[in-house]
Amino acid sequence: MTIGIEDDPRNIEAMIAGMNSNLPVRRRTLMDYIENGGDTFDTRSGDKASFDRCGIDYLDSICTDQEKLLLRLPILVSTDSSSENGGWKIDGMTEVAVVSRVLGRRVHAEDRISVYYPDLICLKKLIPGLIFTVFTP
Repeated sequence: MTIGIEDDPRNIEAMIAGMNSNLPVRRRTLMDYIENGGDTFDTRSGDKASFDRCGIDYLDSICTDQEKLLLRLPILVSTDSSSENGGWKIDGMTEVAVVSRVLGRRVHAEDRISVYYPDLICLKKLIPGLIFTVFTP
């Protein structure tokens, strides 16, 4: 039985690229979604991903005007290789401010917040389809 290059455990880069194929090619701002509508984006694999509009409405209700102009969607959550507990992180000043507000957590660094599995569940319930995980080596 032959295995594909993306399934070969010796080729870590190909495996990670395969796991990240659902990521958006271009991320629009929250304001762009509010003003121009739409509920889809193109992924690296060439597919169209759609999301529920309720996430846009929720973010519209909790974000400042400045955050609406700067927040790019979907929000990317990446593996945190510096974490001893196998956690995740969200980078970016606007993303951190919004996510900390959604989760009701204090910010320790204005451009990075650590999140864990229960946090991801909460985020995915509140803004479904707008949270994507990025796997990094």
